[in-house]
Amino acid sequence: MNVMKLILSCSALVLSVFSIIIDKANAQGSAGSMAMFPRMNIVDMPSARVIPVGSYRAYGLIMQSSGIVSSFTIAPAKNIAFGMSYSMVPFLGEGNPEAQPLPAFEVKALLFQEKKKRPAIALGLNLQGRGPWTNNRYQTLSPGAFISVSKNINWEAGIMSLHGGISYAIMPSPKKDYPIVYAGIEQSLYKNVTLSAEYIGTWNEDPTFMNQNGLMNMGIRYSPIKGMSIEIQARDLLQSRANANGFMRYAGIEYIGTF
Repeated sequence: MNVMKLILSCSALVLSVFSIIIDKANAQGSAGSMAMFPRMNIVDMPSARVIPVGSYRAYGLIMQSSGIVSSFTIAPAKNIAFGMSYSMVPFLGEGNPEAQPLPAFEVKALLFQEKKKRPAIALGLNLQGRGPWTNNRYQTLSPGAFISVSKNINWEAGIMSLHGGISYAIMPSPKKDYPIVYAGIEQSLYKNVTLSAEYIGTWNEDPTFMNQNGLMNMGIRYSPIKGMSIEIQARDLLQSRANANGFMRYAGIEYIGTF
């Protein structure tokens, strides 16, 4: 069973890498003031952005203990995207890897485009959490069902993006059965660099895993070549995890291309 999970995770990673190699001349990165593609997430939580029709997004994230999350998303129709993801800890090193039981599903629909006086509004479902899968849950619960809003503001320092949303974790369900809110901000630092920060409420959490002070995550994203973005994340800056020993550091790579 562990062998099959390892094969599935490796396949997802290979698909992500292969997608980065092909079609690299036909896309722009998603970081900075000159980004041609939207950023689908603030750090973890979903923004009200959807990749254009006919495009795809391959994403890989390195977590603690050499864990990985690999995802692949496509936009088969205007304002709609869906994808699958899978995670495993550890991916490298010794010992039996612990994988999530099934691949996770994601779908997002952009309900309203951003206007001069109105934010973009999106509705969706994302079942992929972060961290190891133990005791029938992720260390950080998935967003679940969500509604999100996003608005860009152009000013002297570049492009600032404000985000907010309501989410309701469903697989696995949280300790307390009600939704949480989240908010985030992004700021372009250069034509191909973006700094982001988000706060996620955790008042629905099980104190065995997480206290109710909330999660604060930050990230910096850089687009070195067309279509590719790399990022470094500083996660759980409030150290809300049970038995936390400092904040966590993740690294990710993204490629957005066209079919």
